[in-house]
This record gives sequence, C-alpha cells and structure tokens, in this order.
Amino acid sequence: MKRRRLARARGRMVAGARNALELVRLGRLGEDYAAPYEIVDVGEHHRLRRYACEGGTAVALFVPPLMVTAEVYDVAPDVSAVSALAARGIVPYVVDFGAPERETGGMKRTLDDHVRAVVRCVERARALSGKDVHLLGYSQGGMFCYQAAAYLRSEGIRSLVTFGSPVDIHKGLPGVRSDLLGAFVRAIEPAVTQVVDRVEGLPGELTSTAFKLVSTRKEIQQRLDFLRLLHDRSALERREARRRFLGGEGFVAWPGPAFRAFVDDFIVHNRMLSGGFVIDGRTVTLADITCPILAFVGTTDEIARPASVRAIADAAPSAYVRM
Repeated sequence: MKRRRLARARGRMVAGARNALELVRLGRLGEDYAAPYEIVDVGEHHRLRRYACEGGTAVALFVPPLMVTAEVYDVAPDVSAVSALAARGIVPYVVDFGAPERETGGMKRTLDDHVRAVVRCVERARALSGKDVHLLGYSQGGMFCYQAAAYLRSEGIRSLVTFGSPVDIHKGLPGVRSDLLGAFVRAIEPAVTQVVDRVEGLPGELTSTAFKLVSTRKEIQQRLDFLRLLHDRSALERREARRRFLGGEGFVAWPGPAFRAFVDDFIVHNRMLSGGFVIDGRTVTLADITCPILAFVGTTDEIARPASVRAIADAAPSAYVRM
C-alpha cells in the first residue's frame, strides 16, 4: 500500500513537472479555442462578429467592456455565452472594439466613439437579420448598452440585459452616503481633472492587475487550484483558456480621452443617473429608454455594488425593469 502511494505521488510529480515545462516553453497547454464567426461590418472603432447559428429565431448583440476583449463572451466551450445562445436558436452578434493600443488612432478614442459603434452595430444586426435585437452587456459594456438604447430611444432594441452594470456610481462605495460622496467629489474636481488630463491611457497590464487586486481572494484560489491540478493534463486543458484570459490576454488598453470622459461624466458628475450626457451634440438620458430591462445584480460584486446597479429602476422610469 505504501509503495503504491509513493508510486502515485511520484507519477503526479513527474506529470506536474512535464506540464510545467511545457507551459514555460510554449506559454500554454492544448490548442487555442474560438467558436466560428464571420465579420459582417467594419467601422472606424469596431468590427461586428456574427457567430454561426442554425435557423435563428431571435438576435442577441453582446457588448464588451472597454478594457476587455470581445472574447469575454467566448472564453471556453463550457463558459461561452455565444455558443449557449446559438445552441438555442438565437443568433449571437458581438461588438469587437479590438485592442486600442494596436489600432491606428485607437488611444485617441472617446466614450462617444464606443457608444456610436454600438449604435451602428444595433442598426447593422437589425438590417442583416430583419429582427429587433436583444442588447446585452457586462459591466461597462452594459453601460454602453444603456447609453446606446437611450440614444436610439430603444428603436430596434427588443430588450436590454445587463450584468453588473453600475448606474449610480456614487453608490459604489460602501458606508458612504451618495450625496456626501457627490459633494466631496465635486469639491476635489479641479485637482482630479489636472491629474486625469495628464493620463494618455491605461495599458492592458494595469487594468488586468487592478482586476486581480479587486478580486484578490478569487485570484489566490485560482492559483492554488492550478497548482493542485498541475499533474492533471486534461483538467488543466479544460481551464487553460480561462487561465490565459484572466492572466492578461483578455485585457486591452483604455484610451486616454475615454478614460478622462468616464471620470468626469460618470464618477465626478454621476451622469448615468442625473443630468444626462451629450452624444453628437444631443443631450441623452436613461429616461429615454422604453424597452424592457433585465439587470443582473451581483450580491458580492466588489466593482459594481448592488445599490449602484439597482439604480437603473430610478434612472429609466419609462422602462419595465426586472432584477
């Protein structure tokens, strides 16, 4: 019995060393994964992907956050939103903003550039399919969805679905009254503006690191799980795409103008909730949204806290909102 245990332990050590060596040499285990898609529209700041689907009865358009790649909706076969919907007869489209640091003029993009790209993708997906679209977004991608829907006054949008997308940013800090926080932020606005105006952009490595710091407990657990499974090649391959995505491949740069506008409009002035925002010279508010909204709230979300997400019910009084 003891010899068998020693033999198993030795086998695990050998297999773990072999897998670790391959990771050092190649940087990955197994083959790359991606569900099949085609590019059906190209704009100055986006590409529109249409994923394969048989006999689609509805259309879904996914919008990623600014600092995360479009692959967030297709990380691995068992956690692929596009594959899950396609299997149920819903044609998935995904807005791909690309990597700004690798696009011509990409680091000069504004928030409006991204909202306009979403608006164009809604119109293009609708034209190609002949159907109104269900617009879905995670985190800041959901904020883009809210803005685009408000800009379009919900025309062409059958419903909105958001996942952890904040509306009242001032409710994002625990234990701080939003009115007091708002007054404090406005008081220090000149100093904040001076600092932010010097920022040319946030590199993807920085946003990746910030994400890990916010989710420290999960990051530690993932690393421990990786070490525990180092000997198990099949288990590692199943998790490889997620490891690489969260390890940094899934993050891209945040252009300076877009970052400055985000800080000014949504952190300082909280314009998702009050006052509205201006796109192409037109003032738009979330009160312009009339299509149904389904907002998913993460009760343990450290980035988009529940109160900040639930504020969509107040910001969009003309919409039927469920959470």
